[in-house]
Amino acid sequence: MKRILHIVTLSGLLLTGTPHAAQVGDQMSVNFKGTFIITTPCTVSGDEVIDVSFGSISVGKVNGIDNKQDIPYTVDCHGAPDDSALNIQVSGVAEIFDDAAVTTSADGLGIQIQANGVPMKLNQPLKTTLGGLQSLVLSAVPVKDPNKVLSEQTFTAVATLTADYF
Repeated sequence: MKRILHIVTLSGLLLTGTPHAAQVGDQMSVNFKGTFIITTPCTVSGDEVIDVSFGSISVGKVNGIDNKQDIPYTVDCHGAPDDSALNIQVSGVAEIFDDAAVTTSADGLGIQIQANGVPMKLNQPLKTTLGGLQSLVLSAVPVKDPNKVLSEQTFTAVATLTADYF
């Protein structure tokens, strides 16, 4: 609908001319066509909070490999075909030392988000299809700022998982 409005506005400007000029010439009809698409919203994990627990982690094992946990998520875009283009995105405050890691409450510790084992930049959509989600494994793994020394403490982190199809 937005595209049609831009065309109508542009056509109106082109046909207006100067207010005192005489207009002589042919007239033509312009037909506009389009299709309304009704989409259903996607629901991520039934609109419930997704909890990922790391339990107790040895400070020496915070290396971006050990203690990796899968993120148990589902995406339901009821009625949408499997070949529908879909963007999935994890949003949050990124660590300075790793743009794929969510900032935690512990100084120097981040939680890196991975898609099929590859770091996934925060706040940037990952393009896939609705059917492609069946093989997309999201995981979280603790990572350390190389310039910091971690101390024993509890930690929390918060991020938002969004799915948009079109």
